[in-house]
Amino acid sequence: MLNERLKRIEKEGSFSLSIKMAKEYREAHPDAEIVSLGIGDVSFPVSEVITEAMKKACSDLSSPGTFQGYGAYWGIESLRKAIAENDYGTLDISAEEIYVGDGTKTDSTSILELFDPSCRILVGDPSYPIYRNGAYALSRDVSEAECDENFKMLVPKEHYDIIYICSPCNPVGNAYTRDELRSWVDYASREHAVIIYDGVYRDFIRSEGVPRSIYEIPGSKSCAIELYSYSKSASFSGTRCSYMVLPKEFGKEVHALWRERTMNRFNGASYVAQKGAEASYLPEAKEQIRKNIECYRDNALLLKKTFLSAGFGVVGGTDSPYLFVTKPGTDCMTLFSFFLEELQIITVPGSAFGKRGKESLRISALGSRKDTEEACRRIGGIL
Repeated sequence: MLNERLKRIEKEGSFSLSIKMAKEYREAHPDAEIVSLGIGDVSFPVSEVITEAMKKACSDLSSPGTFQGYGAYWGIESLRKAIAENDYGTLDISAEEIYVGDGTKTDSTSILELFDPSCRILVGDPSYPIYRNGAYALSRDVSEAECDENFKMLVPKEHYDIIYICSPCNPVGNAYTRDELRSWVDYASREHAVIIYDGVYRDFIRSEGVPRSIYEIPGSKSCAIELYSYSKSASFSGTRCSYMVLPKEFGKEVHALWRERTMNRFNGASYVAQKGAEASYLPEAKEQIRKNIECYRDNALLLKKTFLSAGFGVVGGTDSPYLFVTKPGTDCMTLFSFFLEELQIITVPGSAFGKRGKESLRISALGSRKDTEEACRRIGGIL
């Protein structure tokens, strides 16, 4: 009777254990000055120009002439047009190919409803746990890809129907180059597979040769669905607004099915959140977001330099707010305990993201500059 695959979702593994250990340490050491490098949330608030637009949206809801109720199942038109113009202006993506949601955590799972339950799903190891756990929630089975020494997924020799790619990657922090993505698009085209491309961290990209969208790769529009969220860029982690792109190259039948599914399964994202997301494309908001992202980037580079100097292996930190730091031969829970008890620094055990993270920690640069500098000072003290 029950969905047995739900039992595969981690309940008392390393992530839950690390949260429990950090809580117990705080309670036992109330005066300790604990710094968190495990934060997955942002530390900068929402830009004032965005919150003003959201206040205006709230006022709209109180007037009969501007009230918004049901109807915009795949997003208000003005937001979808703003997305098409600002995010895909040179890539020929129209507003009709954009579907607004309430977060990539939801979108990355709900998109599976478009596909047959028998489809073979491939994820990385390590990878964002929701890809795997969301599939379990929908009674789907998941396979894990082989990865190279930098935790990048290797194109498989066998057939898979759906492949999740996150670039820049949470948790590892690496990013796929143009040539690497071209290999995946070639595979998907050859195998008639679909790539679910999570581009939530694209605003952190600074390296040449790393695409901001998979649609920069020829042939990708017929095999890739791209996801994006305003959580990290516009600080919408508590506001909840996102979108996915389903290109017209997938065909009218696919769009009709997805629209029918959406009208029956989703009443649309919050009007207030959508008007805030729309305001994120205003010049003043863009500038504030740019400054925030630059601060997180600087944090990441400082953390990367510090961990490398301390003798850790480091992946990420250049095009992403995350780093995967490794001490070969040392279990991640041992590393976690050392950082917590000796340095009063909270991290995230790598095994929370997959078996291959068992000797690693995920480090976040999304905290404040002050906390980042203090953490680096403490880590530098172990040299």
